[in-house]
Amino acid sequence: MSRRPEPFARMGPKFARAFGNVAAVFTIDGVVSPKAVRGIFRVWRGVDLVDEADQAVEGTTHVLSVAAADVPGLESQRDHVTFDGVTYPIINVSDDARAMLKLSLSGDI
Repeated sequence: MSRRPEPFARMGPKFARAFGNVAAVFTIDGVVSPKAVRGIFRVWRGVDLVDEADQAVEGTTHVLSVAAADVPGLESQRDHVTFDGVTYPIINVSDDARAMLKLSLSGDI
C-alpha cells in the first residue's frame, strides 16, 4: 500500500514538469541518476531581529521541490543534487505526503 493518496500519486511529476525551472541530477547512495529530474528551485530571504544586539540579521533559504516518485530512496545528510553545473548537499528532506519532496540545500548558492 502506498503512503500517498491515489489522487496525488501521479500528480508530482506533472506538477514538476509544468512549474519546474531546473533540471537536477541526483546522487542517491553514491549512484548518479541516469536522467535529470525536473525541479522547482526557490530562494527565500528573511530578516530577523537578534534580541541581544537589536541587530537585523538576513538569512537565505534555498529549497528544491521535486516529485517524490522521481527520487526513490533519497535521504538527507547523505545524498547530493547537481543543477546549473554545481553540486549541493541535501541537508533536509521534507515530504508533503501527497506528491512532492521539499529539499533544503547547503552550499554556496
